[in-house]
Amino acid sequence: MGKKLYTKENISKAETERLGIPELVVLKTNSDDVGLEVVHRRYFEDEKLLCPACRSSKTRCSKIVDRKLRDLLWLDEDHKTFQIISLLFHQRYMRCDNCGQSVFPEPTEFGEKGCKFTNRLSDALADGTFQFSYKKVCQHYGVPASTASVGEVMRRRIQYRESLLPPIRTPHIISIVEVVFFGEFYPAVLGIWDGEVYCLDILRDSSEETCGAFLKTLDANQVETIYVDPVDSLFNAVNQYFPMASIVVTDEAIQRYARNAMLDIIHSDGKRFPVVHKDRRLTVLHKDLDDRTVIPRIKEGMKSRPRLQRAYNHHQRLLELMETKWSMEDLRTWADQIPAEVDEFLAVGDIIDIFGEQLSGFLTLGEKPPNNYQFAVQGICDAIKDMPHCIFDVMRGRCIFSITHDTMEENGELWRYGIKSSRLTEKINEISANIREERDYGYQ
Repeated sequence: MGKKLYTKENISKAETERLGIPELVVLKTNSDDVGLEVVHRRYFEDEKLLCPACRSSKTRCSKIVDRKLRDLLWLDEDHKTFQIISLLFHQRYMRCDNCGQSVFPEPTEFGEKGCKFTNRLSDALADGTFQFSYKKVCQHYGVPASTASVGEVMRRRIQYRESLLPPIRTPHIISIVEVVFFGEFYPAVLGIWDGEVYCLDILRDSSEETCGAFLKTLDANQVETIYVDPVDSLFNAVNQYFPMASIVVTDEAIQRYARNAMLDIIHSDGKRFPVVHKDRRLTVLHKDLDDRTVIPRIKEGMKSRPRLQRAYNHHQRLLELMETKWSMEDLRTWADQIPAEVDEFLAVGDIIDIFGEQLSGFLTLGEKPPNNYQFAVQGICDAIKDMPHCIFDVMRGRCIFSITHDTMEENGELWRYGIKSSRLTEKINEISANIREERDYGYQ
């Protein structure tokens, strides 16, 4: 298809203007009014593409590959009405005569490599997927909902939204909590300002490299205290980047790990337990039950479940202990008395043994976590755990880039605190409801 096939006279100026993609021109060879054949603008120019291997300009067209894409045309300024069109892009592949080995496609900016959508259609799909299911958004635009494309669609938009965020103002107190999402662990980095808990980001994994890549963006001189989950890689990362900070494991972490162990026991031994909302009611202090009428039902259910009864009693002792002025000796005694058949709690005992120094450091802190800290962390963990299944990029996008961040101005520069925990959990629950209830997306 070199220059022998088309000249500038074959360009449809009206359709090119309607398409509105600066790097593309529309040809007059359209077979219908909903599909456009396009080539790159440089097709009609003398520009020589440089070989990516040797940087030589001795390149020529070697072959043409027809690439089919879907595109989006907005029909009004408010972006409420639209038209989906098909593009047939005649993409040239160039051969380098200098090195003789390189064959490469002409570079483009209107669509990602391998994606069947133009960037502006991808961006519209991604913007909707921050709040609704990808399938529902694709149905709204009338395009196929391929699971293979959702990653590329979301990652591009996430990078854009991330670029718009002001830099993080480093908090004096940082918390790194592992949240569980469909069996995988993802560290949520939290900051504490004026007694409020804010979410800064959710990381892809708990490796030292991933955690360190985020931590090095913060000002180490500003960080005084770090609450870290009892995970070796997380502890090593914070110790490397913040060697002068107080690094501690909090009582909240002990209670959360114990609660997770208790939930495992409930799910294995508490099937058909005669209590509604048993996960919540069997993991709070007996005296704090919101409905006292469930107490007889709990006692009745425990009669035929001896292992669950022993686990429940031992978990209650830990919760009672955490309400007192406890010591490391108290924790070790509780761990030593874990019933032999309740091995789910042994992981908590290991934490007490291995991270004893960090737990002791928590006890000697001058400034303890705010009163709402445990509630905020549990709310975030539960909200993310209950989200419908999706890939990590979608989960992170919905949690971090679809919710307003708190900001402040200092010396003429805008900084962000992160997302307030109450707003984060409320928004995550709303997004989850949009997806589970299959609420309609878009303008009806």
